[in-house]
Amino acid sequence: MIVLCERIFPFAGGFFLFENDTVTGGASMQKTSRTTMRKVNGDCLTPVLIFNRLQGKQKFLLESSAKHETAGRYSFIGVNPRKTYSGSGTTLTEISHPTGTTYSYEGDLIQSLKRAMPRISQHTEYPFTGGAIGFIKDGNVLFQVYNTVVIFDHVKDELILVHTNIEAEQQSPDLDALIRQITQGEVAQHSTYTIGDFVQRQAEFFGDPFAFYRDFRVQQPAAYLYYIELAEETLIGASAESLLNVKDEIVTTTIETVIEGTLLPTLHAIDTVMQAATAVPNLLGYIGFNGQIDFTNAQNTMTLTATTAKKGGAL
Repeated sequence: MIVLCERIFPFAGGFFLFENDTVTGGASMQKTSRTTMRKVNGDCLTPVLIFNRLQGKQKFLLESSAKHETAGRYSFIGVNPRKTYSGSGTTLTEISHPTGTTYSYEGDLIQSLKRAMPRISQHTEYPFTGGAIGFIKDGNVLFQVYNTVVIFDHVKDELILVHTNIEAEQQSPDLDALIRQITQGEVAQHSTYTIGDFVQRQAEFFGDPFAFYRDFRVQQPAAYLYYIELAEETLIGASAESLLNVKDEIVTTTIETVIEGTLLPTLHAIDTVMQAATAVPNLLGYIGFNGQIDFTNAQNTMTLTATTAKKGGAL
């Protein structure tokens, strides 16, 4: 039985056409053939605490501090990407992490990403329920694909876990076990870091990148913050606004090369990313399985490695 802060509530319902609907000790469950969702009370949790309790590699936290109905209502946390897409020039490489299998796509990188990305038709109130998180920089791309995502609703103090099967043979994870990990798991002792003086936008760095992020988010508050672990480095940054957003086929942007309004029937949301990249060389954000996207300017991103910290678009 899972009870958070001794308060149990029913699920609001109505997001998908579900095959079944069961409840386990306060954690409601809804499932389709491709998507499984759990919702639990999260008023004793924070995105930082959830992140610290999640176990695995290449974790991410897209954190909002706005906490109101329209912008910044949700924070997103994930771990253990299913795939990675990376490329430069005209070659995009896909790595399937469970099998180690690699595939290559030739041509424009963003168009190749458009062809390779799994697409799952979902209609939910949540802007991101799984997909690719990463960046586009000066003709290079790197995105990690997460099929299990934890969503924190700052308005309702609610926790939503969503898993999407993007491959027919894939087995669904035990979301109840993941809930126990998040709500009852141990939190590692507070780690430390040291960072030197910056010379030409670079400094020595040693220690825990997430400890640095926790100080960063206090010293440089913003509506949107991000912490993304890649295979060999970690990206940290903050942004006051979204530069490009596509939700329910409505395009919202401040970028002149992208047309606002209803997405043309002949276009996919990823096409707007291609348009945006011609004007903004550094973009960071997500591409959802359901075609919803959100990107910001990554020019002020901090990149941390095992020994160095680099300022300002040094992705």
